[in-house]
Amino acid sequence: MDRERYEKVLEACDLKKDLEVLSFGDQTVIGERGINLSGGQKQRIQIARALYQDADIYLFDDPFSAVDAITGNHLFKVS
Repeated sequence: MDRERYEKVLEACDLKKDLEVLSFGDQTVIGERGINLSGGQKQRIQIARALYQDADIYLFDDPFSAVDAITGNHLFKVS
């Protein structure tokens, strides 16, 4: 695991606060279909997983559909 890259992705996807409230932080089992997460949290986790892979091309289908306007703006600017 590349810790520096991991931290940058967490920041870019605005996930640090979310991890703080989860009982086991980033080791929390999300559960089948992300049942214990909001739609916005699930969306940001999916974006983070993609960004961490450092691919040349990313294909997203409406990646900001489940996030509020402020978070969407943050994701767009930082990512």
